Amino acid sequence: MTAARGALPTLACVAAALTALLPSPGEAHPRRRAGLWEVRVAGSDAIGMAPTRFCVGEQTDTARSHLDRSPGARGSCSLGEFVRSGEAWVAESVCREGKSAVVSRAVATGDFETEYRIDTIVQSPAPSGGRREDREAVVARWLGPCEASQRPGDLVIPGMGTLNMDDGTFRAEAPQRLRRAADPSKAPR
Repeated sequence: MTAARGALPTLACVAAALTALLPSPGEAHPRRRAGLWEVRVAGSDAIGMAPTRFCVGEQTDTARSHLDRSPGARGSCSLGEFVRSGEAWVAESVCREGKSAVVSRAVATGDFETEYRIDTIVQSPAPSGGRREDREAVVARWLGPCEASQRPGDLVIPGMGTLNMDDGTFRAEAPQRLRRAADPSKAPR
């Protein structure tokens, strides 16, 4: 009987620890803090690739679409939703073409208030047979409130313009010579 009483506190601790790993009712999917996020491919600085900026609203990350991913069937692909796995969020997708399959696994980590990172591994058939594995990482940091001209879903692509990820509208960026004419302080001297 004494051993059984001693095991109860241990079982209670184990149960509490396991419960802490389960998502709370409000955590059915990852949610970023509303505001402007700078998003870049890890290592993109080395190749001169500018980061994008994404305006996240209160309703940007929902069960239907979160972290810029809409789970469900898309043509020959099945996109899985992000689900909690310990401290991370994991999503898996499979695309099939005939007997071939491309499988991806994305792992999102971070506090989603000031920063997050998504590491993705894509496995596909190699031209010489066997499997090929590609890895990519996206890192993001919160910059502050969205700019006054932005609305939730706006993805600013440097040198191109703004694509709204919610409704698909695109606003082209003015050519550089027009921006200089509108702002004399940017004119070449």
